[in-house]
Formats: sequence, C-alpha cells, structure tokens
Amino acid sequence: MAEEKELTPEEKRALKVKATLEYKLMQGVIGGNEVKVNQSLYGTLGVSGAEQTYVDSMAGDDANKERAELYEGRQAERQQLGIAEEAPYPTNYDIIAKLKRQLGEVQAIAKISELEKHAKDAGANLDFEVPDDLKEYSQVELYKKAVNGEGKIDLNKLEDKEKDALQMQQILVQSYGRALGLKASQTNYFADLSSVGKQIADKYKKDSN
Repeated sequence: MAEEKELTPEEKRALKVKATLEYKLMQGVIGGNEVKVNQSLYGTLGVSGAEQTYVDSMAGDDANKERAELYEGRQAERQQLGIAEEAPYPTNYDIIAKLKRQLGEVQAIAKISELEKHAKDAGANLDFEVPDDLKEYSQVELYKKAVNGEGKIDLNKLEDKEKDALQMQQILVQSYGRALGLKASQTNYFADLSSVGKQIADKYKKDSN
C-alpha cells in the first residue's frame, strides 16, 4: 500500500478553511445567531425561523460532540490544576463562543478567493466578481505588513491595492454571515404554522388507531 503523501502547510491551511466554512453545525449556529443579533434585517418570521434553526443545530449530534470535547478539556484542566470543584458542562454559549473564535481564525487565514467561493456557496447574491489582483491576499498577511514599530495595526503602511483587498475581505466575511443568516431564517420559515398544524394532524392519527 502506497504511503499517504504528507500535506504541505498550504494544503493543510486550505483544507482547514474548507472544512470550517462548510461545517453544518457552524453554518446553522452562526446563521441563527446572525439573525438573532440583527433582527431588524430579517423580519419577524425570519427571526422565528432562525430561532428554530439555532435550537435544532444546538440539539444535534455535532453540537453534542463539541460539548463532549469541551467538557473533556475542562476535566483535564481540573485534574492538572487540582481543582476540587466539578467542571461545569458546556452551555450553548460555550459552543457558539468556540465556533465564532474558530470561524474568525479561519477567515483571517483564508484567501479572498476562498472567502468569495464560500460566501457564494452559502447563498450570498454578490453583484460583483473579485478582481484577480486581490484574490490571493489574506487578512493575516495584510495585518502582518501593517504592524508598526509599536506592534499596532497601521493601515497607512499598506498600498492602495492592499487596502482594497482588506476591505474586500471584510465585505466577503459579512456576506458569508448574512447568507447564513438568510438561510437560517428561511429554513424554518413556516415553523410556527407547522407546529400547530402538526398538533391537529397528530390528534387524528391517534383517533384512527
């Protein structure tokens, strides 16, 4: 059997970006949260639908796996530090905080071309194409160049093209989040009516048995 080829750092980075931005739990939770934070953008029915998407995502197998991994880490920390108190089981807050940090880290190392692809794949209706001149930039590379002698970000250190790339990166990050929000809001758009209708229908199922 042939040995598996060792992935290059660039291949590992690209795989991490792809896996994170296509992670269904990430999309459901981040999308649901996006709507709850920006309710005026999505309307009453959108908020209702997104709430159900968020609840369903948090109750799924992937979320339970995330909780178990977080809890295992806390238990290990508890043992290492010699803490008598029982480690708290992770809440929904802990899950979304972890996912948002993970998403932010990945979006920072992603090339603009990757952000464009995944924003469109998530449903972003973008009325432009990213110019080839900007596609290979990433936020982390641009920030490294913008760091001044005091260790702070100084955007004046960037060339005009690099400033455009940074702005494009932000637009695509926001487009991805908004696309997930729209998807989450519409997934369960009829959740309230379906719930009541199902209760009525279930009564007759019982009566017929």
